Amino acid sequence: MTYSRRRRGLLAVTAVSAATVLAVTAAGGATAAPSAGPGEGKAASAEKNLSKERKGNYDARTPNAKTTYNRAAKVAGKESAASEKFRNSLGTQGVVELDPNTGTPAQVTKLNGFLTGRSAKKATDVALGYVKAHADVFKLTTADLATLKLRKDYVDDLGTHHIFWSQVVDGTEVFGNGLKANVTKHGELISIMGSPVSGLTSQAAARSAAPAVSADQARTTAAKDIDGTAKSASSKSSGNTVIWSNGDQAKPVWFHTADGLRKGWMTYVNAGGTKVYTHVIDAQTGGLLYRKDLNSEAGGDALVIDNYPGAPSGGKQHFENLYYEKWLPKTAKSLLDGTSVSAFADVNDDNQPNAGETVKIPGTKTGAEYKLVPFNSNPLCSPTTVCTWDPAKPDSWKTNMNEDVTNGFYLASNYHDWLAKPPISFTPAAGSFDAAGGDPVLLNSIDGAATAANGGPDANHINNANMSTPPDGIAPTMQMYLFGSPGDDTTVATSSSNSAEILYHEYTHGLSGRLVVDAGGNSTLNSIQAGSMGEAWSDFYALDYLASHNLEKDTVANGEMRIGRYDTAGGTIRTMPTDCRVKAKEAACVGVDGSQGGYTYGDFPTIGGSPEVHSSGEVWAQALWDLRERFGHTYALSIITRAMELSPADPTMLDMRNAIVQADLVASGGKNAGIIWQVFANRGMGWYAGVIDGGDSFPAEDFHIPPTGKAVTLTGTITDKDTGKPIPGALVYIGGHASGFAGGYTSTTDAAGKYKITNVAPGTYPKLVVASPGYELAVNPVTVKTGGTASYAVRRNWAAASGGGTIAAFNGPDYSDNACGPDGAIDNTQGLGWGSTTGDDDGNPTNVMIPKHIDIKLPSKLASIDSFKVDPSPVCGDAGSSSTGQYKIETSADGTTWATAQAGTFTAANRGKYNVLTPTGNAANVQYVRFTMLSPQVPDFATNCPAGNYGGCQYTDMTEIQVFGKK
Repeated sequence: MTYSRRRRGLLAVTAVSAATVLAVTAAGGATAAPSAGPGEGKAASAEKNLSKERKGNYDARTPNAKTTYNRAAKVAGKESAASEKFRNSLGTQGVVELDPNTGTPAQVTKLNGFLTGRSAKKATDVALGYVKAHADVFKLTTADLATLKLRKDYVDDLGTHHIFWSQVVDGTEVFGNGLKANVTKHGELISIMGSPVSGLTSQAAARSAAPAVSADQARTTAAKDIDGTAKSASSKSSGNTVIWSNGDQAKPVWFHTADGLRKGWMTYVNAGGTKVYTHVIDAQTGGLLYRKDLNSEAGGDALVIDNYPGAPSGGKQHFENLYYEKWLPKTAKSLLDGTSVSAFADVNDDNQPNAGETVKIPGTKTGAEYKLVPFNSNPLCSPTTVCTWDPAKPDSWKTNMNEDVTNGFYLASNYHDWLAKPPISFTPAAGSFDAAGGDPVLLNSIDGAATAANGGPDANHINNANMSTPPDGIAPTMQMYLFGSPGDDTTVATSSSNSAEILYHEYTHGLSGRLVVDAGGNSTLNSIQAGSMGEAWSDFYALDYLASHNLEKDTVANGEMRIGRYDTAGGTIRTMPTDCRVKAKEAACVGVDGSQGGYTYGDFPTIGGSPEVHSSGEVWAQALWDLRERFGHTYALSIITRAMELSPADPTMLDMRNAIVQADLVASGGKNAGIIWQVFANRGMGWYAGVIDGGDSFPAEDFHIPPTGKAVTLTGTITDKDTGKPIPGALVYIGGHASGFAGGYTSTTDAAGKYKITNVAPGTYPKLVVASPGYELAVNPVTVKTGGTASYAVRRNWAAASGGGTIAAFNGPDYSDNACGPDGAIDNTQGLGWGSTTGDDDGNPTNVMIPKHIDIKLPSKLASIDSFKVDPSPVCGDAGSSSTGQYKIETSADGTTWATAQAGTFTAANRGKYNVLTPTGNAANVQYVRFTMLSPQVPDFATNCPAGNYGGCQYTDMTEIQVFGKK
């Protein structure tokens, strides 16, 4: 999410919540740990305490990336005969994804054709006509259709209409739910998406009580949730939206969860620095419903640089008139406040252009202004890698401050215009950043350059860059830091505003953040799969620009396209160049593990040593470069960009592969589908590749193109492993082809434990998933042939609430309103968990851990317990160090007398998976189990708390405990 200068093992804290990232790794047989934050895990000592750990994303609608499995099983089990007939009519490449909360489609489409034929009707009428014609599928009544309000209908450069309807009742919009449709210029319906709410009007009528929480209170709560403070500012109302003078906003929304409709406040809060988030706060309770980290970490005569100072091509300053290029309006006289960018030097990082931080418009009567002054700061400084400041000299950044801000303004303005042109066509209608639309890029050059006592940047404002991307109409913030530090001879001492690749990387986060959205226009790049593609797109578009403008050399050889070439003096901040083909022989194309050649999908969790968005995204970036080599830069950019607009919310890499196939269907009639499938199959993203959902850090790769054999049916029986009895109501689906969790390639077992998945293309699928309330999640490979069968026996998890387990007692605070209560530890998923405090109940950081425990009452007394499974990972977006470290498990027959059954210490290597623990004693005659968190995973706890920047100093969490045994 950030640009991230950190190398192997030194992994940036991501904006993806731990709960989302870790949701399914145990099911996939994970052994690697998720990425460590600064100062955590192996190889992190070089950056210890560099930055405060960030809170990640949270969504009460879909806490484990897409859903909890029992909801999905209920939705799939209610499928009508008419709905099944409709799904089968789409063929083996049809996609029907049902939302587990609403029961309505999150996506309906097909990969090898359109949903409807050509039509001369309006695009909106084509889409709504299809919805009305398939009422059994979409479940929208006439009253429901009346709640749809057309929000946007724009046409891309291929002539495709992208249409968005919000759902509105009583003047208030439903957050995220609605309808999206994509219709070709010939009137063919490509897809319908959006998860609309059925019965919205009646649900709203039942929630007529006035909000108990004000807009101001919601803003304050949101800022506090991210460990910030709402800035003192005046406010005014614009319609039903409250806007504060510092840019913060709050507006009322409806928020639909599995428990029904809630009133909420949607807030946009900038709490200083990189704390820029969107929240939805419950308007009745003040609890957290949604948190989205918007930050993505990575006369006019001016002297500017097209690449970086000293680059062989584009490395020399040249003249550019900012008025002539229409980047500055003619009314601008003194500040770099342009048509799409507003730039200043935010040296104190308060996100405001204070005195001494603004730069006057360059140009005098005698010529252009702001000539770059080179520095000789360290051995990497040279004529081909020019240094622009000296980290060892206080305030040395002031020498080139004017040049730095001006160059950043130039690069961002230029890239804005480039993205607006075909084949990318990122226009105002599509959500581009423009002053006329009220959302120019607020570019903070040399951000935080004066935050340290010595007149330089502190550790939080070095070697990085980031961009926040709020919804259309709210200005994003781009923060460009200085690179280099005293005594660091591995980094060119420069500024990220002087590096085109860094700035373009950050700006592209804005492109993907505005195009991969829900019906309400909110970015949905939430899970590790989607977040990894976000980083990959940023690398790809930046490198594509440089290569297509001959600023970087791109030949048939491998290993030339390197992100970070300037600040590493010829190296790369990734593990491998982006243009490394599979089985490439060049020395640059060697992975961290010593393997030769470019990456494939199965490398996702190991590219950087463990799953992490920057390194895991490299496989996607390389696949996109393969498309560029096969189709050329123009057509590749076209279908890659159009695919973002066609993608479902929070896509996996397989979802986005499908969207690219669809984009080619629109652009060429599908004549390139075979080549596209071969490109992705070569990278392990073939037809049989498998993922459980967007949070799956351990995808299964496959190298096959779509089969052509006749569709078959898969049947089987799901039973209890201990009793042999059938399990009814179990969800069974083929990962990667399940169309989410409820739709094609999905079934629910009947009373006899039998399931039937129809319309399956024959072959071997690596992830057949069995999920049932009260039972462990099972993932197994399956081969589907004519009349194929696959039966499985799964074990009862006696602690699961869905199987009768209850929380009998607990100590510490109750964060149930924020979906972090003790019940989360026994919800049988790795999406939710139990979050508590480290010290006192208020979460004040101290050097003392107050042990926190939960007591679980099992539904039956067990004669013996043979194992526990525990995932000690953090929840609710807390940082990695909030994971449980030292722990103790006790058992009891009556809930009064306790004895130790197991004890030990978890480390970062235990995160993100179920750890099997065998009792060492006291495992007989048990009806109560107590789990106690004795410490968080903060390194050197006594030293680092409270002074250190570790989330574990305040909060200690765990995700899940499971109990297995026999009655």
